[in-house]
Amino acid sequence: MCRYGEDALAKLDASPNAYDQTGARIGGKNTYMDVRLTVVLRIFAAGTLIYACDSGSARNEEEAWSTCSTPITRFVLQIPASLIHSTAPTATGCSFQTPDGEFNVEAVVQLDSGKENETLESRMQKEIDLLPGTVKHKKKGDSWFLLSGVTPDGTEYYRKLFIKDSQCVTLRVTYPQAQHKKYDQWVARIEKTFVPFAVTEEKSGD
Repeated sequence: MCRYGEDALAKLDASPNAYDQTGARIGGKNTYMDVRLTVVLRIFAAGTLIYACDSGSARNEEEAWSTCSTPITRFVLQIPASLIHSTAPTATGCSFQTPDGEFNVEAVVQLDSGKENETLESRMQKEIDLLPGTVKHKKKGDSWFLLSGVTPDGTEYYRKLFIKDSQCVTLRVTYPQAQHKKYDQWVARIEKTFVPFAVTEEKSGD
């Protein structure tokens, strides 16, 4: 992203009419105009380098995000606008992926949270049993739990399950562990902004 400015400086230094650190031409006559020209060229090349770097950072900071929620769900999921709807056969209404299928995120809701008298602890253990030997991190709150780890094929996963009354909402994210630096910021923002039981405001009649 910042190579353009660096290349400009390198070409200037590699020129047959290169200048030494004092601005004097090496191996040829030096004139006042020569000195001014090399100063201008160096300022232009350095400015191009800074602009290229700043432009790249601005694009990352200004990445567009979208929101997903379906009429039958009460959660709000924020995802990068660059994602597309998942092509998986089991995909739900709020299942998304990168165009190459490398990064996947979905939020699913179950109206029946499970067997009667099932506790959060037993539900958490059930999920752990489905991921034998791969859970690297787990955390539990009053009405939620989090599991994350890496599967044998190198897929990093993140699961956070929320329970309220008879409803259960699960947020799932998967991506290659080798690409975690590429997607860690996405996961952090998705987790931070996810609302499992959003309350829909009803407009009262006149």
